[in-house]
Amino acid sequence: MTDHNHTQIKTSGKFMALSCTHGNLMDEAAFAYFMKEKKAYKPKHMIHLGDAFEFTALRKGATEDEKRIDIEEDIEWGLWALQEMMEGIKGERWFLRGNHCERLWEMAQKGTTVGRDFAKMHIARIEEFLGDMKIKTKPYCSTQGVIQINDLLAMHGYGFGVNAAKDHMKVYHKSLMFGHTHRAESAIGTGWPYPIEALNVGMMMNKFPKYASRTTSVLSWTHGFAKGEFHKDGTHSKELVTI
Repeated sequence: MTDHNHTQIKTSGKFMALSCTHGNLMDEAAFAYFMKEKKAYKPKHMIHLGDAFEFTALRKGATEDEKRIDIEEDIEWGLWALQEMMEGIKGERWFLRGNHCERLWEMAQKGTTVGRDFAKMHIARIEEFLGDMKIKTKPYCSTQGVIQINDLLAMHGYGFGVNAAKDHMKVYHKSLMFGHTHRAESAIGTGWPYPIEALNVGMMMNKFPKYASRTTSVLSWTHGFAKGEFHKDGTHSKELVTI
């Protein structure tokens, strides 16, 4: 079940986080590297920062060819990636829905009668999987979709410009990590008693999907993830890993 309340957690232990696996558009080599690092690093906590699914067929303005893309395969890949990530994790398990994920939940609210039934069927399947895996989840929302663990915020992301890391830091006034833009970058800001830092963790999907073949933004897309540790004094440390 999706948690819509503001969530603050104090804990300790190593963590890893990634974003933007995008269902069957996932880059298998990049994800394999992440899983190899998981095995070596042995995190206690794991966070998927959003867009576990692609749902191209559900986007506004989808072409007739895109509308025929197999959603079942998309969901299977998304759930498989979540299962691989979360397997063996003893602490916090989180999946924060992204804007691509939200297409299915929006269809359940605003679609045609057939579309609503279709979406609700798949949502029930996804939420059953999350419940069985003890994975907590949040909607794609700039307030309700944010969690705070110790002094670190985690979210999917709500800005897409070249200064997205700095912009998120200015809005939330805390250290944070997010995905969304598919770029890997960091920004440092003034804070007390420590500086604050925003990490844009990059992505885990193929770098040159067909739908973005005519844009230059893909040239800055980067495979990456975050890892770090939550400390017993309520602070954290983290680093950005690019592949």
